[in-house]
Amino acid sequence: MKKKRVRTAAEIAARKRRIGTAAALAFPVVFAAGTSLIAVLCFQWGFALESLGVKIAHFAVGALSAVFACLAWILFVAALNSSRHNAFLYDRKTKTEIPLEELTWERVEGRLVGYFAYYFRSRRLLATMPDVIRPLFLPCYLLQFKEAQDADVDRLLQNKEMIDSAVLALNQLGLGDDGRQLLYHFGAYEGDPVPFRAFITAAEPRFREKITDYVKAHIDEFV
Repeated sequence: MKKKRVRTAAEIAARKRRIGTAAALAFPVVFAAGTSLIAVLCFQWGFALESLGVKIAHFAVGALSAVFACLAWILFVAALNSSRHNAFLYDRKTKTEIPLEELTWERVEGRLVGYFAYYFRSRRLLATMPDVIRPLFLPCYLLQFKEAQDADVDRLLQNKEMIDSAVLALNQLGLGDDGRQLLYHFGAYEGDPVPFRAFITAAEPRFREKITDYVKAHIDEFV
């Protein structure tokens, strides 16, 4: 008998978000359809009635229902336009969101490149970067040092402020041991970039796994 897979908290949250979005879009449609039907019936009955007072009452209710129907359709269009796709799950080719369990490092990396390219265009945009993405930048940046030039490694390992910030980011991702290794290389650096490159190369699988796990755990915050 096949064992039923238990959904993670992130998957449950993503499912609830999709249900909530669908419900938010369905309500104005149902309301608009109902009020439109009432408006049509009131006008139809109003023309068939002979009593002027009742005829006016039907026309008034019909007009009011028509106004409500228009407002509901406007609300639906606004909600439809304001609904934003998840940056990591939305597939532009199929126009649908992939299941959370299918989210891979390659997909995460591609989306993060877009995020960082956008926010690092100017200091003004950088100041608006969402808090959820900040812990990911320096770990992703460190991965680039596998093949960095000696001068770039030298600049990094002489920048205590950046090293301290990277250690904090690694701790947030559950990579405390790698953070301590980073501090070790910072303190022991004497101009030879080879040991540091070897450290980054060995740590890369852990970086990828933890960054992907972080994105999955905070998936509803990325739109």
